[in-house]
Amino acid sequence: MSGTKKRNSELVPIAKVLQSLLSNSKSKLSDPYLRWRLWRFWDKVVGPSLGATSEPVGYERGRLYIWVSSSARMQEMRFFEDDLKIKINTYMGFEWVKNIRFTLDKKG
Repeated sequence: MSGTKKRNSELVPIAKVLQSLLSNSKSKLSDPYLRWRLWRFWDKVVGPSLGATSEPVGYERGRLYIWVSSSARMQEMRFFEDDLKIKINTYMGFEWVKNIRFTLDKKG
């Protein structure tokens, strides 16, 4: 065994590997995964009040579609649009959302 180096490798849980792959913005699966992750923790990202009456329902090329429960709530959320982008992008760790589109259609 002289002359051979012993590898110092560490086993990494498969969940961590998958999360790393799916979080990579170059992967075709990353956007759906990131939207799911945002949806899963929506209340924590935007707060319980907004979280109870809205949810992310779609994402395409930097545009996040957010369902809101009523026209009045939609109008109110437009005032918070810049704050929402900051909160969401801070949660994601990079500028994932460039603009937001509010909708009354839960299908996005």
